[in-house]
Amino acid sequence: MNTARFALKLCGAVIIGCVFNVQAEEECTLPPCTCPAPVGSDLFNLSLCVDGASAQTSANSISGIIAQLDETQLAGQFNTYEQGVSAAVYHLDLRGLDATLGYSYGSTALMFVVPSLGISEIFDGGNRNASNDLFEQYLKESGKEVAKELLRSSPVDPIAGNPASVQSQMSEGDFEAGTSSTYESTPTGQNLSLDARFGSYSIGDVTQNVFTLPISYSYTFSNYDRLIVRAPITYIEVDGATAYRGNLGIAYRKNVFTEWSITPALGYGISGSSNLGSLGQMISGSLTSDLILHRSDALRISMGNMVGYYATLPTDFGEYSINYTLKNTITRNGLLFSIPMQTRFWNRAFSVDVFITDTSFFGDALYTNSYQEFGISLGPARSSAKLEANQSSHPFGLGIKYLTGDGDIEGLEFNFGYRF
Repeated sequence: MNTARFALKLCGAVIIGCVFNVQAEEECTLPPCTCPAPVGSDLFNLSLCVDGASAQTSANSISGIIAQLDETQLAGQFNTYEQGVSAAVYHLDLRGLDATLGYSYGSTALMFVVPSLGISEIFDGGNRNASNDLFEQYLKESGKEVAKELLRSSPVDPIAGNPASVQSQMSEGDFEAGTSSTYESTPTGQNLSLDARFGSYSIGDVTQNVFTLPISYSYTFSNYDRLIVRAPITYIEVDGATAYRGNLGIAYRKNVFTEWSITPALGYGISGSSNLGSLGQMISGSLTSDLILHRSDALRISMGNMVGYYATLPTDFGEYSINYTLKNTITRNGLLFSIPMQTRFWNRAFSVDVFITDTSFFGDALYTNSYQEFGISLGPARSSAKLEANQSSHPFGLGIKYLTGDGDIEGLEFNFGYRF
């Protein structure tokens, strides 16, 4: 009877996952560990080692990199490769996570090991191509530990760990609902805001280009409290891979005093990418404080503070079935200097806002623990007090901000908006 045993020493480390025949007591073997580490600047990089020869390959999708393990592909790359027979070792850079795969001589069982997580799995579909397919299915359906580790090790995961992720953008939207002049200066009644936002983030050797269409609806009551509903839609490009993001947020901006408002908010978000092999959904609850520290005809200084709780939900859709069990507390703290423009345009009032904001993450491990934003915008003139609206404020706005943070994160973001 064939069974799984755990006792193979590969590259100087004991790895779990070698299949051998207990009755014959013959341990399966992999090729000598002279296989080099994968090199490349793509999202998925692979080092292939067969019969003492090695080759490097890369791809920008999980299916693309696994396709390099196809038997026909390997036979074309290594003239000594014997399908279903040759022993092989593959070192995989999985979006920043190091893993090893391998076939022992004459075996159809694919061994998968992640030393940093203590993971070892065996996939045997009866032939090697089928075993490769089982491995891909594992990543999409059962690889909870791998998926969660990617939130820590990968700079471009669409779920969390970087400024373009759904978790980060949900927290930013909650903070804006409580501090943005887009909502503060609105007159009583209902308003619709439509923005266009582009951000480009450099994280190590990877670049993310993010295109967002933030749509929001607000209703201002007679006491200038505001109900705010946000529904941004986002498309992300990551070195040839694509990802999508959408979320829904509901907030109530309550004016407590002339200088102070608080905004509780609830949110739901979903993001995924078949190229990156990632899909997840998230819920959140947050509370934002916006306090006017100083106000005069020439300058207004405000302080914004937010704390929120963000957690993933189990996701079962199509070929994906995964639960990250990710839980984070996020804080955003910032200062804003608003300078009313003395000159009016189109008989409307504008202000120039200069701001700095820090975002910090607590709880489960992520790729970045904090990042900072520095920006300037031209937009609607803010009200002189919380318990009133600036009726002469222009509904048009534009801005730019620079972002920097842990993990060599740098980025620029441009924003244009109009309130109807």
